Amino acid sequence: MKIIRIVAALILTLILLRIAKETSRGHPEHLVRTVNGFTFDMMTVPKGPEKSNARIEATIKGGPGTDFEPVLLYTERGINTPPMQYEQVPMLPVDSVPMLYYANVPTGERGGRLHYMIDLMKDDIMEARLAQADGKPFELRYIGDVPKVVLIGHIGLMFATVFCVIMAALHALSLVRGGGNVIPMERFFFWSFVFALVGGYPFGFGMNWFAFHSIWEGVPFGTDATDNKTQLLVAYLLLMTVANLGTLTRGKLGKDIWSPKTSGYFGVAAFVLMLVIYLIPHSIQFSAVSMYLVCYGFIALAALIYLIGIRRARGSTT
Repeated sequence: MKIIRIVAALILTLILLRIAKETSRGHPEHLVRTVNGFTFDMMTVPKGPEKSNARIEATIKGGPGTDFEPVLLYTERGINTPPMQYEQVPMLPVDSVPMLYYANVPTGERGGRLHYMIDLMKDDIMEARLAQADGKPFELRYIGDVPKVVLIGHIGLMFATVFCVIMAALHALSLVRGGGNVIPMERFFFWSFVFALVGGYPFGFGMNWFAFHSIWEGVPFGTDATDNKTQLLVAYLLLMTVANLGTLTRGKLGKDIWSPKTSGYFGVAAFVLMLVIYLIPHSIQFSAVSMYLVCYGFIALAALIYLIGIRRARGSTT
């Protein structure tokens, strides 16, 4: 049974992290769109190395004739900049590939970004424009080089976090069914908290610094979804750790605040929470108000659950 749990946890960990990687907004996306009879086939460019150049390519077909001139428009002034204030760079044909055009744009310091779109011009008249479905320009972020020790450390520790949470949840299922032992589940939650804390904060700070020239963009310092997802997960894993300190320390630091069955339900909920968190794409942006409400509300709820648990545990001993 132990081997089956480990194998199942490894498989689920790999699947979950694979899904998280594929749904990340930081990866290029294949885009095919027809505008005014012209068909654009392009891989978006969401990232570019700092202080260098980023190459943007698009295959353009259709339309009345072939004498159009593709132009890349880009700006560093912000997403709401009017297109007439964008810089313009003619897109050149790639000789070896018919109808493929490209343009290089300069990149600045890591953490910066530019917005871009493609116009098709004919006799100084715009025939078609390629932008996002909502009409907004595409975004390209400038990325710094992350040292391998930081990158491997962060990924390895987050992998260990996911694995331990899944192992804990598998043990929690036994508790929900009225059997099993709290000790194995709690040990896995303790280590998942340690791994998430170290991987998400010291190593997460390093990832942010070397990639984006910032340290922490989670509440209350920012509204980045990736940092805030880490914050929510760490808060819940902390709750799962302190709620069963009696088991974890063999009674030296008090007693557990929940019954084994209740701990099992909260353990299964930890897996559900982690699943939701990892299915939210990396680098996605929500409004500042929603991020503050979710983060502060979640942390307050976790604290309230803990305080209620302590009160009930103390009441049961009197």
